[in-house]
Amino acid sequence: MIKGSLVPNITVFDADGKIDDAKTRWHMRWMFEKGVDGLFLTGSYGAGPLMTHEERVHIFKLAKEVAADFGGKTLFGHVGCVDTKGTVALAQAAQEVGLDAVSSVPPFYYKYTDEEIIRFYTALIKAVDIPVFAYNNPSTTRFTFNAGIVRKLQEVGLKGLKDSPLAVGFLSVVQYEAKHTGKDFQVIIGSSIGWLPYHYMGVEAMIAGMNNYAPEIITHMLKATVAGEKEKAEKAYLTMMKVSKAMHFTDSTIATHMALYARGFDAGFARQPFQLPPFSDPQYANLGKMLQTHFDELGLELTTGDHKIG
Repeated sequence: MIKGSLVPNITVFDADGKIDDAKTRWHMRWMFEKGVDGLFLTGSYGAGPLMTHEERVHIFKLAKEVAADFGGKTLFGHVGCVDTKGTVALAQAAQEVGLDAVSSVPPFYYKYTDEEIIRFYTALIKAVDIPVFAYNNPSTTRFTFNAGIVRKLQEVGLKGLKDSPLAVGFLSVVQYEAKHTGKDFQVIIGSSIGWLPYHYMGVEAMIAGMNNYAPEIITHMLKATVAGEKEKAEKAYLTMMKVSKAMHFTDSTIATHMALYARGFDAGFARQPFQLPPFSDPQYANLGKMLQTHFDELGLELTTGDHKIG
């Protein structure tokens, strides 16, 4: 069972588009030190679809190295590719590296039938011995899971679902069916949005993009939730929602890099075609002020680095 707050961590690149090992390691370590429970590697934030097989395996290895210095951190590899063969190969590599579990979006770009999607996951499940999760992210894959497909995949050994749309009708059915039938199956929400109501349903893990740049807020909210401090958890949840809304001015990967720079941390580059705005853009300063305001709301210290932009 995966528990707590994980992060769909960004991959940091240098100006030439190569993985920046030092900055990527620093970012992983910094988040662990701030209370993040695990990494969801090479997903959307992590530029997985923009990377080669070898680059994604390299990120898995970096994560394994960093996590070795911490106890009990979950390493969850996103292995989704456009084809079955590539996905299976990446999942097998993740298992060899020593990751705890893998997840995959359905094969994307083309439109597939339900039967083809089921065959895809069946092949993936049979190829590895570690838990396999499906990742429901219709905005990037053109495919939306339903309860019937989830039931069929449970029969062939699917261990869980990472869900991003958070459609309450669908997700509540999947969660409660697993609970009341005693199935070995876990729902993980792919966002901090919805954390409290879904936690009240019994969901025990989230994969929160905000952990990339404000892990203190997520850790504060999670600790209050687990401790049963309802009022404190709800206040933190409302603050988290305000930060989330303020960050939706551009793609999440770009916004994350910008927020890290706003905190004084050298966040390197995103992989092209992504392009960070020039450091003269006032949005960097706006993000810094926004984060300071909301950290103050919760009585949290907004630590900053010494990297100067501009």
